[in-house]
Amino acid sequence: MIKRFFCFLFAIIVLPVSFSAYAGHGAKEEAPAAPTEPEIGYYTFSPDITTNVATLNPRDKIHYVRLKLALMLEDSNDAAIIADVEPLLKDAVIDILGAKEYGQVATNEARERIRIECREKIIDILKDKFGKPIVMDVLFLSYMYQ
Repeated sequence: MIKRFFCFLFAIIVLPVSFSAYAGHGAKEEAPAAPTEPEIGYYTFSPDITTNVATLNPRDKIHYVRLKLALMLEDSNDAAIIADVEPLLKDAVIDILGAKEYGQVATNEARERIRIECREKIIDILKDKFGKPIVMDVLFLSYMYQ
């Protein structure tokens, strides 16, 4: 009976310790990985951007634009940088949209012109702040006007 107890105790305590020590024996340290190409990433602004568009006549109906904006990043690791300057970038987009009249936002061609204008403005801001563009493109995931 005592012999079984000691065998059981040996199996539970000593064997796992010796196996773990053996498993670590001869393990080679991994060499640092070679630098890889930057991987394209995306950063989506949350919440959606909603703003009024300009009205020249005070009697005109008030219109607005709502869009979901995403940035295509040259390197997915730059998402933290974008998160830090997100309010500045949102403000730039709102300034662009707020300066347009309803007729300047209500067509597909106008949407594409606004997207290009937003891309250029965002790239300029990032170049001024960080010395590199960081953003490859600006994407409108949804675009609604009323």
